Amino acid sequence: MSFIIDDNLLEEIRDKVDIYELISQYVNLKRSGANYIGLCPFHNEKTPSFSLSPSKGIFKCFGCGEGGDVISFVMKREGLGFREAIKFLADKYNIELRQAHYSKKDKELKDKAQRFYEINRQAALFFYNNLKNSKLGMNYLRKREISPAVINKYGLGFANDSWDNLKNHLLSLGYKEEELVEINLLSSSKGKTYDRFRNRIMFPIIDTKGRVIAFGGRVLGDEKPKYLNSSENLIFHKGSNLFNLNLISKEASRDKIILVEGYMDVISLYNSGINYSVASLGTSLTQAQAGLIKRYAKDIYICYDGDSAGINATVRAIDIMLSEGISPKIISLAEGLDPDEYIKKYGKISFEGQVANGKSFLDFKIDNLKGKFNLSSSDGLSKFTMEAGKILSSIKNPIERDVYMKNFCKTYGISTISLNSYISLINKNRPKKKFDKPKKIIKPKGKLQSGNIKAQKGLIAYCLAGHDFYDYIKSKVELTLFSSVEIRIIFEELENYYDKKIEKDDFFKDLINKGLVSSETYKEIISLIVDEPEGNKIISDYLLTLKRSWLLQEKENLLNQLDSIAKSNSKDKEIFEKVINDLRTINLELNDINEGVKDE
Repeated sequence: MSFIIDDNLLEEIRDKVDIYELISQYVNLKRSGANYIGLCPFHNEKTPSFSLSPSKGIFKCFGCGEGGDVISFVMKREGLGFREAIKFLADKYNIELRQAHYSKKDKELKDKAQRFYEINRQAALFFYNNLKNSKLGMNYLRKREISPAVINKYGLGFANDSWDNLKNHLLSLGYKEEELVEINLLSSSKGKTYDRFRNRIMFPIIDTKGRVIAFGGRVLGDEKPKYLNSSENLIFHKGSNLFNLNLISKEASRDKIILVEGYMDVISLYNSGINYSVASLGTSLTQAQAGLIKRYAKDIYICYDGDSAGINATVRAIDIMLSEGISPKIISLAEGLDPDEYIKKYGKISFEGQVANGKSFLDFKIDNLKGKFNLSSSDGLSKFTMEAGKILSSIKNPIERDVYMKNFCKTYGISTISLNSYISLINKNRPKKKFDKPKKIIKPKGKLQSGNIKAQKGLIAYCLAGHDFYDYIKSKVELTLFSSVEIRIIFEELENYYDKKIEKDDFFKDLINKGLVSSETYKEIISLIVDEPEGNKIISDYLLTLKRSWLLQEKENLLNQLDSIAKSNSKDKEIFEKVINDLRTINLELNDINEGVKDE
């Protein structure tokens, strides 16, 4: 059932759901004054740091930092998305959900996506049953020391060395040849179709809702490519998913996540009892994937292959994670082994020791840099120090930077005064960020625009209400969601505000004097700051408003692009198909967070 989420529904849930009654089903709570305390369900602890305030309707763990309202709690504890958490609570507390009404096109798109999920599920079952009857496939997995329990856990399968094995099976179930091509289970050439995956161990890729969205296949012979993955389609976008995230998301306590390169790395680690790794899907790490990882754990590790390609990929992944506010640690395995090889050779305890001794991303970068210079020569040491200075200058926290700088100087015999002067020079000459007004952004009109701007200013007000709120919002929001250039500028400058402990009035006075923010915007934001913020329940509403508005803007922009393509009589099929696919994706996302907004 598709249902409408609006302010009235959210308020009804918060009114009807007794937060104490709900959370006490998961946590043994003891009264402490007006509040309750207990052991946090989101991380391992022996001393209670989880606090519940029934009067405010919020919870907060002072150990791991998790906090929010009843909806936030269910999302985190049950591993659900926002809509699923709403449905969970509505079913549990008999809250009526109003059904959403879709346009004919939206309904057709939604039905098509649902059919694709079902096709993939049937394909996964087919591959799984094939494996049971395949000596070749089972012998390969036995040789890789993969247990039957792990095979079942991941739903591993086998694609026979046949051109039409899967094709005939799915056609017999009533599916159409053209949709099997569109979903990448069949390939086509010269008007004929055939199985895309042949003679391969099959890895179903499952999203956090338990749906099979794609496949990866590892060939058993010498054919190329060694790994073959589904191409992107209506229900699968490589850069927005991770292998094993479906299992990670169900874990109540996730202290850490290890990012590895391949499916077999994840499975070998799980087979050895290490159940907190994920892998990107045949692509370099994307910002969207980094954002996903950040949602599920605080301590992030990168453990790529130890060869030169793996080291280069690690450097790229570090930079992407830093852009998402993640400071990863790096696990460098001996002998250039990958995680699968290492765990088989040295075992679980040794691998966990490597995790415990993970390097900071700075140490990794500097160690990697060191191999490029002859440190025994004055010229080599000088150039190495200057390059290291550039890395050190990127550390925004002055205390952290000072600690690393002193350690570096002690290790390499460099004067702290000279290195500090060089870093200051780098920062002084660093180009200032420019905030260009986004081109051709189509702003939502009327009531939607008003709600969107209020949500943007409201989020800034919460950011200014305390460092915890700022950290939380920063982890949840993407800069692109802010349509107001002024708000983007303020949000970008907030890190400086907290680092330097600037007074609110002085902070805004500086921005106003530079002509970056108007005094009216300043007054409106200040008026929204309250002495006792209610926490994540309002923040969640603001974030949902921004996301919906952004999707509607993007949809309008894409429709305009289609109009321009039509008027120009362009014959560029690739551009046309990309715009159409982007529109499909946005429509699906809008359906997922539908608030009764209809196409104009």
